Amino acid sequence: MSTEVTCTKTKGLDVPGLLPLVVPRRAYAVLFALLAIGICALPSFASGYAVTLAVEVMIAGVFASGINLLTGYTGLVSLGQAMFLGLGGYGIAICTALLGWPLWISAPVTLVVVAMIAAAIGAVCTRTRGVEFLLITLAFSQMFYGAAIKLRWTNGSDGMSGIPRPDLSWLGVSADNPVIFYYYVLAVAVLALLVLWRIVTSPFGSILVGIRENERRMMSMGYAVANYKIGSFALAAVVCAVAGILQSQYAYFVNPDAMSWQMSGEGVLMVIIGGANVILGPFVGAAVFVVVKQALSLITDEYHLFFGIFFMLVVAFFRGGILGAASAVIGKRR
Repeated sequence: MSTEVTCTKTKGLDVPGLLPLVVPRRAYAVLFALLAIGICALPSFASGYAVTLAVEVMIAGVFASGINLLTGYTGLVSLGQAMFLGLGGYGIAICTALLGWPLWISAPVTLVVVAMIAAAIGAVCTRTRGVEFLLITLAFSQMFYGAAIKLRWTNGSDGMSGIPRPDLSWLGVSADNPVIFYYYVLAVAVLALLVLWRIVTSPFGSILVGIRENERRMMSMGYAVANYKIGSFALAAVVCAVAGILQSQYAYFVNPDAMSWQMSGEGVLMVIIGGANVILGPFVGAAVFVVVKQALSLITDEYHLFFGIFFMLVVAFFRGGILGAASAVIGKRR
């Protein structure tokens, strides 16, 4: 019996993990090209508010992508990923605002430290599963949340300000310009998307899917399941930390709310709405989440109630999220 874990390939579209739509390759290429052109040209025809909203969507999409790697591909549902979002923001704030390090040193140092912390936490959390895993990640997140409030050098509940954006003067532009910052966030989001796509389509990603589907079988086949789960936990944390760095640069500010369990919950909602097990799913979910939430907040102060109803409708009528439902509909028509 072969012990190789293989990726499932769809008929027509052979891009595993990127988009689950069963469509001809040419139609997919045209759709993707039009989407890319629209995103790149958005600042030229959209209002400043729309550009700001798009930046929020992309940052939220990167954060949800980190959750998707852990939840959608590895099968580990966590309510603690916001701790890494906050660690990314606080890490860049401490390195730049307090220590005075340049951004090009601060960002890699922050990500390395986050990866080390995540590996240590993951070694503990991945010994559990199911509800126990969810609760222990929540407990760790609340510990860091409490530390961010109590520690003096994090400025307590007031947070830290003065977080710089990248210095792009060598290109003759300033990242303080909303349009330039939009393209900066877009570049980071695309890079994160490509890295995640490479991970989930690699043998490592296939093993993660195998762990999600049948962990005992993977163990019987000789895979070091514990190490792969820790690796997935650390990689997901680094992606969430990247979103935290972008978020803190976007607001020039970070506070303990970035580590709240509500933030983790919102990330999980984005994954469910867009579609788990799909690289583009979290970005679709983030777009729907941010736009619908903003629209409802303009209509009523009780927008949380109506957003809850909206989420229930998505879960009830869009099995597998928006992309999963679209894939099922197109598959039936074909």
